Amino acid sequence: MASAEQNPVTLHHHKLYNRTILLARKIHGDVASLLESYVEKQGLDRTICLDSVDGVPSAATQPEGEMTAAERLGAGLQAYRAFQALLGEVLEEQRTHLTPLDTDFHASIHSVLLQVQALARQLEELLGCDRLAWEAAGPPALGGLSLFQMKLRGLKVLQELAHWAVRTVRDLHQVATHSPGSGPARGCQVQA
Repeated sequence: MASAEQNPVTLHHHKLYNRTILLARKIHGDVASLLESYVEKQGLDRTICLDSVDGVPSAATQPEGEMTAAERLGAGLQAYRAFQALLGEVLEEQRTHLTPLDTDFHASIHSVLLQVQALARQLEELLGCDRLAWEAAGPPALGGLSLFQMKLRGLKVLQELAHWAVRTVRDLHQVATHSPGSGPARGCQVQA
């Protein structure tokens, strides 16, 4: 009987959490498949050290105990915003330099990019952010990287995106469990 009397806002948040969790899981699965394809097409070993690749948000930079769940979701939102630009650059590099004829591969990368954009929008809604407060990055800056560096950066982008998707599912479960129905934050505190 109590579930029939749920507040519409509570029900909306519950549905939004569930949709966002499902999308993060889908991203993780799609990126795992894309990673296999990427490694094969680029002739890379998945275990190659990527420590020298900078500019990719790491999901493991902040221990869980040092941030609230809402802060972790805000950090996730910032990371997904960065991944939008990074995936755009990876896609452009693939189209122009690395796999110019492989349109199916490009479509797979583009599909993940669209999913990341959707996930960022859902996190913005959960956090109460104003979507217009952040402007997308301009056109990708492709200069300065060798082909090998492009391959490594693309691999790191996909690997870290997979880690972020897992972290986001965990964070969303934590927030939904500890504060059912209420958003993780009132107003957006995220800086881009």
